[in-house]
Amino acid sequence: MAQPLVTVVVATRDRPDLFRGAINSILGQTETAFALVVVEDGSDATHRAGYEQVLADLRARLGDRLTVRSLAPRRQGHGRSYATNVGACLATTPYLAFLDDDDAWIDPAHLARVRRMIDAAAPDMIMANQRAWFRGEPVDRDIWLSGLEAQLRSRGRDPDEQGAFAVAAEDLADAGGFCHLNCLVVSRALFDAVGGMDEGLRWEDDRDLLLRLSDQAERMLHHPAVVSRHNIPDPDARANMTTAVSMLDKRLYQLRLLDKAALFARHPAIRAHGRLHKGYVLKQVAEELAAARRWRDARWFAGQALGAAPTWKWTAYALYCAVRAAFSGPARPPSGAAAGGSDAR
Repeated sequence: MAQPLVTVVVATRDRPDLFRGAINSILGQTETAFALVVVEDGSDATHRAGYEQVLADLRARLGDRLTVRSLAPRRQGHGRSYATNVGACLATTPYLAFLDDDDAWIDPAHLARVRRMIDAAAPDMIMANQRAWFRGEPVDRDIWLSGLEAQLRSRGRDPDEQGAFAVAAEDLADAGGFCHLNCLVVSRALFDAVGGMDEGLRWEDDRDLLLRLSDQAERMLHHPAVVSRHNIPDPDARANMTTAVSMLDKRLYQLRLLDKAALFARHPAIRAHGRLHKGYVLKQVAEELAAARRWRDARWFAGQALGAAPTWKWTAYALYCAVRAAFSGPARPPSGAAAGGSDAR
């Protein structure tokens, strides 16, 4: 067998049945020379037996190409970013790939194509795309990088013989989406250079990672293949990071990652992306606060949004919030706790 070039990192917590599906999709790859690191993020006792069964099968199949690390139990878990960073530290290959434990790779040729692209160009990172599903039905809209191929072709760019496009930070900043973690392959050297994932983020941590990687990478490739299926979390469920965090909590995480891009990115396009999208998020926060009739808070965030992304329409909205705030009753404390969301995955 060829020497593995890629380690697949899977972080998981409290859902062994979904984890088994993700693992089966990795084992179904035509490229068999890969390593696998599983980081089990302190699952509770009711789920451990299910994990042990899957891991026993994996050990028999992969032998020393499998590494498993179990983290100490913690009420809210350590989070995907922390667990993924632990997995990356345990990897010994020059490249890292990732898969969420409730998703699946649907292209059996994904890792084989990645190997050919690495052999041909030794890129810092490779990005593909995925399809979203919700409650068992495919979502028929562009998400992530589904429009990037057309954007590149419109600029006169052609793919290489592997079907991949060379991309720059400016292309990704204009793409209208970002590469999900399931579709990313990155050199271990670049992942380490940016400090891995931000362990303070509990939402859109993969968006933050992509912005920082694309700011530092020298050679990036995008292959438009749809390689994975992403199961959009059901808002009625609580067993995942996305649904366990309130919407205002999510906006705070977005503001953090966009502030980092606006302040610290080397590329002007990424700094501009951070500033522009921060304005959008501030507007969303103001609208959500207004919907909750928290007019004084809505007025403050509407003013912040007006400074970040001024338009005549938003000027009118900010004035409307100010008028409503002037005639509203005493300010009420927020009903949710920004730091209190569980990240159970």
